[in-house]
Amino acid sequence: MMPFPSRDDVAMEMIIRACGGAHDFPDNDLRQPTGAETDAAGRTVNVRRDPCRRCGTVRLTRWQPPDPGATSQLVAAISTYERPEPGDVPGITERALKVTDEEYAAVIAERGFSAGIPSDFAPDRRATVTVESLDVTLRVRAGQFALLDRGRSLGEILPVPPHAESAGELIDAVPGAALLWAPIHDGDLPLTVLICPADPGPDRSYPRIAELSCRYHSGHVTLREIAGRAQDLPPLPAGHGDYRLRFHTTDTRGLLQIWNQPRTRPHALSSAER
Repeated sequence: MMPFPSRDDVAMEMIIRACGGAHDFPDNDLRQPTGAETDAAGRTVNVRRDPCRRCGTVRLTRWQPPDPGATSQLVAAISTYERPEPGDVPGITERALKVTDEEYAAVIAERGFSAGIPSDFAPDRRATVTVESLDVTLRVRAGQFALLDRGRSLGEILPVPPHAESAGELIDAVPGAALLWAPIHDGDLPLTVLICPADPGPDRSYPRIAELSCRYHSGHVTLREIAGRAQDLPPLPAGHGDYRLRFHTTDTRGLLQIWNQPRTRPHALSSAER
């Protein structure tokens, strides 16, 4: 079932609709690939990705590289279009804050949720919430613990399904469930959790940092030990929707930052970035 739309989802829809088909792609040389892939026959295919500067829609161009030994040849390139990740849509955060109740209700109804926002969903508190900090001690087993939609089971993420997103060796996630890999295999882990209205920035005193996006369906989440204890966290600042999880570790402790951010790709910070 399609997840209940968030205001970020509505903002993305509004921006893409406003752009229409008149995309503003950069005037780049399409002969210069931005990557490569292998086709079903095992041949290398050049790939170029160009995002629209207004809505983020990606023009994806593929072609086989020319034979370096040929004196002349015709190269055929095929372009298709790909919806962007929400976090890659220009201006989505600002537009989400301006989504009217009427716009929100219209998109909710279009997607089949005629009854409106469920009463048990957490409210959007971004206009008033401040950073909430919690210090907990987790009983780690098998080097793991989880951050789940309240009421969900560890079976959502254990064993880690093949379609899960991964950020380095620190986080795996599917919608509604994230598995975090602790720096210890068994024992007590001091963990600080920061729930933030906006990106607090990484704490570069930690040697290992990774982040990814996870969609939480009601805005209510629980820290869950593999051994069984569970601790409910305060309601997430934007209610239901996409959140960014940034997990930091040393050899003996961890820091988990959580904030609302439109979904984008996982990222493990390199030593240069730290």
